[in-house]
Amino acid sequence: MKPPHVPCAALTHMRSKNKEVSYLSKQERSLFERSNVGVEIMDNFDAISVSKCNKKTVPTKKKCRFGMAPAIPSGHVWKDTWNPVSCSLAPIEMKECLRGKFIYLMGDSTIRQWMEYFKSSINTLKSVDLHEFGKFQHQLAVDLDRNINIQWQKHAYPLIGSLTYSVKEIEYLARVIDRTGGEKNTIIVISLGQHFRPFPIDIFIRRALNVHKAVQRLLLRSPDTMVIVKAENIREMNTDVERFGDFHGYIQYLAIKDIFRDLNVGIIDAWDITIAYGTNNVHPPQSVVRNQINILLNYIC
Repeated sequence: MKPPHVPCAALTHMRSKNKEVSYLSKQERSLFERSNVGVEIMDNFDAISVSKCNKKTVPTKKKCRFGMAPAIPSGHVWKDTWNPVSCSLAPIEMKECLRGKFIYLMGDSTIRQWMEYFKSSINTLKSVDLHEFGKFQHQLAVDLDRNINIQWQKHAYPLIGSLTYSVKEIEYLARVIDRTGGEKNTIIVISLGQHFRPFPIDIFIRRALNVHKAVQRLLLRSPDTMVIVKAENIREMNTDVERFGDFHGYIQYLAIKDIFRDLNVGIIDAWDITIAYGTNNVHPPQSVVRNQINILLNYIC
């Protein structure tokens, strides 16, 4: 809400005011205590016999690419590696794959993890000081020899967290996409969801539709531009479940897949990946981030 007698241009910094608010009865709240969430259902059952498949050869899966219809569930984890059901992923040499590429990461802190992974994995990437501060600051890293440019930018409101952040340069993602020229070496990765969970679902749907329209306009003027949508991660089971629980995230996950299915964009099913890994952490470990980024590399190289 806009304070009276204060122009919007005067707003420079913000911070979330997280208060203990609940709309549940005492009995309803007890259902969300950690001891009652994600409980293994014990049962006595007979031994499971695993038989060999009659097929002598397993059909070769095609390489993962844009436009493939996702399976449900979309894959499994084996030996710390994500294996999609409907396509195959190859190990890709990151530095060469990203040569000459402009990677624009847009969204929340789960996609900022990608930025941090790129900087730690490519020793020739150098961070550029953009004279901002805090966790939400715009980040830029470049490799001048390979002409690699990677940026991360936060999405606009709502942004929930305990840290103060600058809003002098805050932009809605649709506007950022609209001012992006795009071409065959431009890759845009979008991640929305976690900060929208406490709010009515129509706020998330409206934002996702605005981003969809902006991507539609981008692909009309620059059809060679690659756009990837990263779905939400699952998160902790016992952190303010009423506002941030995975129930809200699952509805948003279904909505964003439905909204973007008519566009030629890549979907990274971080929801199923983090379920398969059993991370229960909004910021999963590096091995999970590595597997998410490997899907991106397979899409673009």
